[in-house]
Amino acid sequence: MNALIRRSIIVLLSIATITTSSIVADDTSKPITILNPTLLAADDIKAVRTPLGISNDYKPFLTKLKSGGLLAVAFCFGPVDGIDGYVERAIFWRSNDGGKTWGPREERIDIQGREFGLTTLHDGTLLMTCHWLSRDALNPSKRTHSKIFRSTNEGKTWSEIRIGPDGFPDEAMTTADWMAFELPDPKQPGKFVTYMGVGMHHGGAEAPKHAKLWRSHDSGKTWDRSLNPDTKNWIDVDGFFSQTVTFRTASGKLLHPVRVDRSGPHWLIPGTEQRIKKEGSDQGDRMMLWVSKDSGRSFAKHNTHGNFGDYGEMYPRFLQLQDGRILLTFTVRSHSTDGHELGLRAILNRDDGKTWHFRKDRMVISDVNTGSSGGGFGNSIQIDDGSMVTIYSYRKPDKKTYIETVRWQLPKDK
Repeated sequence: MNALIRRSIIVLLSIATITTSSIVADDTSKPITILNPTLLAADDIKAVRTPLGISNDYKPFLTKLKSGGLLAVAFCFGPVDGIDGYVERAIFWRSNDGGKTWGPREERIDIQGREFGLTTLHDGTLLMTCHWLSRDALNPSKRTHSKIFRSTNEGKTWSEIRIGPDGFPDEAMTTADWMAFELPDPKQPGKFVTYMGVGMHHGGAEAPKHAKLWRSHDSGKTWDRSLNPDTKNWIDVDGFFSQTVTFRTASGKLLHPVRVDRSGPHWLIPGTEQRIKKEGSDQGDRMMLWVSKDSGRSFAKHNTHGNFGDYGEMYPRFLQLQDGRILLTFTVRSHSTDGHELGLRAILNRDDGKTWHFRKDRMVISDVNTGSSGGGFGNSIQIDDGSMVTIYSYRKPDKKTYIETVRWQLPKDK
C-alpha cells in the first residue's frame, strides 16, 4: 500500500464519515401484504419504514447485539478522496430502541469488501464475512476472495483474516457463508463450537474437497480448518458454501440452501417447466435446500430433489422465532411470480424445517424496486418484545440503490 493511500485511510478513520443525524421512522409507511393467506389472517400488516444512508448504499444486513442494541451493515462504492480507483467499504448504523430510531451513518474505509453478513455469537462476539473484488484499489492481492472479520466490542474495532490462498488451488476465488452458526460442544457442557462454511467459486472437480466447515472453540479467534463435509460431490459455479447461510433448527438439524447457478447443470427444478428461457446474468439463479443431521459432517438434498422456492429467488436468511416457528426471509431478484415487483419476501415454517410453502401465507415485505435488480438482500431479527425489524435495499427510478428498515408485528396463526 503506498504512502498516499495510508495517509488517506488515517484521515478517514480519524473523522468517521457521518452524513445523517438520528433518523426517525415515518408513520405513513406502506403495509406488508399477505398473499394466499391460509394459517395467517388476511389483513395487511402495519409497517413502519425508516430510510437509512445515502444513494448507492447497498445490500444491508442486521444483527441484534448482546447488549440489546441493533447493528446494521451495508457497503458503498463511491469515490474516496486521495485514492485513485474503485473502492468498496463497509457502512454501519446503530439503534438503541429496537429500530425506532437510528444513529448516524458511519463509513469505514478500513473495512473493505462487499456483501457483508453479520452473526452475534452466544458470548457477544461478532463475526462478519464479506467478498473482496480483485479490482478493488485497496486489495493488494488483486485476487477476488472472502474474508472473516471479528469484533469483541460490538463492532467498534475489527480484526480480519483472509480465506485462502493457503489450502486452496492457485488463484482460487474463495467464498464464505454470510453467517456463522453455533453447536453445543459435546466435550464441554455449556460451551459452544462456532462453525463457518467456506469454499470456492468455479472449482470444478476440485470444489468438493475445498468445501469446508471451519470450527472454532474460541468464538472465531482461531479456526480448525480440517472438516470437509460430504456434499455428495456437489459442483456448481458458486460452490457449496457461498452466498447463503447454514441454520441450526431447535432439534439440532442443519438447513443449508445452496445457490444454483443459471448456467450450471442443476438449475432446472425437477417437476417444473423451464419458464426462464434466457437470462444474461446470475439474477435467474435459484435455491436448493440441503440438510445435515450429523452436525455438518454430511449433507443431503431435502426431500429427494431439494426443491426450495422458484427461479430468481435467492439470498435466504432463517430466524428462530420466540414462538417456535421459523421465519425464512428471501429475495425475489428476478422473474417475480407473485404479482409484485422485486424485493424481499418471507414465509413461515412450523415443523422444524420440514415443510415449506412458498405460495401460501407469503409476506411481501418490500416491492418498490425499479428495474431489473437492486431489491431485497436483507434479513429480519426479532427484538425482546416480539416485534420484527427487517432491513433491505431497493432501486429507485434514478437507478441508484437505497436502504430501508421496517418495523412490524408478525401475526400469530389462526
